[in-house]
Amino acid sequence: MDLLGILVGKFVILGCKLTGKNGTSLPGKLALKVDSDIIKNIVKDVKNEKIVVTGTNGKTTTSGLIAEILKSSGKKVVHNREGANMLSGIATVLIKNSDIFGNISCDTGVFEVDEANMPLVLNDINPKVVVVTNFFRDQLDRYGELDTTIKKVKESLSKLPKDSMLLLNADEPFTASLGDDLNLNVFYYGILDKLNYGYSLSPAFEQKYCPVCGGKYVYKDVFYGQLGDYYCPKCGKSRPKLDFGALDIKLTEDGISFKLKFKDRLISVKSHLTGAYNVYNVMASVAANVLLGIPFSNIQMGLNNYTPIAGRLQKTYLKGKKAIINLIKNPIGFDSTLNMLREINKPLNLLIAINDNYADGRDVSWLWDVDIENFVSHTKINHVVTSGLRAEDMALRLKYAGIDQKKIKIMKSIDEALEYIPTITNEELIAVLPNYTSLHEVNNYLKSRGVKQ
Repeated sequence: MDLLGILVGKFVILGCKLTGKNGTSLPGKLALKVDSDIIKNIVKDVKNEKIVVTGTNGKTTTSGLIAEILKSSGKKVVHNREGANMLSGIATVLIKNSDIFGNISCDTGVFEVDEANMPLVLNDINPKVVVVTNFFRDQLDRYGELDTTIKKVKESLSKLPKDSMLLLNADEPFTASLGDDLNLNVFYYGILDKLNYGYSLSPAFEQKYCPVCGGKYVYKDVFYGQLGDYYCPKCGKSRPKLDFGALDIKLTEDGISFKLKFKDRLISVKSHLTGAYNVYNVMASVAANVLLGIPFSNIQMGLNNYTPIAGRLQKTYLKGKKAIINLIKNPIGFDSTLNMLREINKPLNLLIAINDNYADGRDVSWLWDVDIENFVSHTKINHVVTSGLRAEDMALRLKYAGIDQKKIKIMKSIDEALEYIPTITNEELIAVLPNYTSLHEVNNYLKSRGVKQ
């Protein structure tokens, strides 16, 4: 191992601390320039299994839940909790958890990995379990078309040892298709229930056609976005048989509960997370730990102990007014968040902050793929503030979705918008919906005001 790379990373971590920076990626970025094998060299000393979680949406929550469950079972876990999921972020968290010689004393590792970075890092980590949550269109100017990303992910998976376990979301057609012709231990999870929340296929629906014969998929049920129970009437290809299936699902403002069917068992699962999409995140985390042999008593304890990271269904107060903060970054994620807010069934004041920095994706045309019209027709919205670099674009989108222009206020400064919205709030719930770099500004605002995060 090149110790210089470790020392460079440690030095930059110290510098970030002294200057008040988070330092979740820069230390690893510079260390990788010195030692391109630093991830492989450190992670090989993790004593037991490594788990990788990838996909477009849900990977931060799913990996966080998996890590918390493992911690609750008494294991020492290294995990890139902050969501820095590219090579530099993974290298940084490994350097932080190692000594100056690159030795790491951990029982297991849980790594959230950006889907485009899978080919670059998967062999270095050599995970026992890989969880794939879903694939949706996301930042086309950075990732390219979905087919390209999925092909690269599948190629990287094909190089894993044959005893590796692959846990796939069967309800999402792109993800389920990864299991075709892969010589690995493949397991599928999905919903056996009918959610009955009136969802239809999202306008951002991607996988319309069967990859075998080109026939158009028909859906028996839609759970959210393009996730559901589907089949091809032309060749008979359908959603794979579920190894883990959720049923008796209950969604409330205080959390979710369901029964998880695995083999001949029915496992009762509860979580304080909300929203239909979190059924998938919780189910994946439970299934991964079942595959690792973790007792269910530890699994439920981990679910109870889990605290979302900032910006993922984060509950807080703005000047004494109740608020929820959730990251939006692509059409399906935005749709899912709006559906979750609709389920709360309370009047809302919205603050939507959209930037177009590199990390966000420069192209914001995806805002027109979100089914805001459906949300507006089912929800009482009293006020909306749009903010960020593309505040005007968001305001225009809301106008065409049917929101009265008199209810919409444009405030480019995110700090000023956060100061303003509680002053016009009475009984409403404040929903703050930022994209990537807007979320950093929201977090900085909360930190500077001493707001509980």
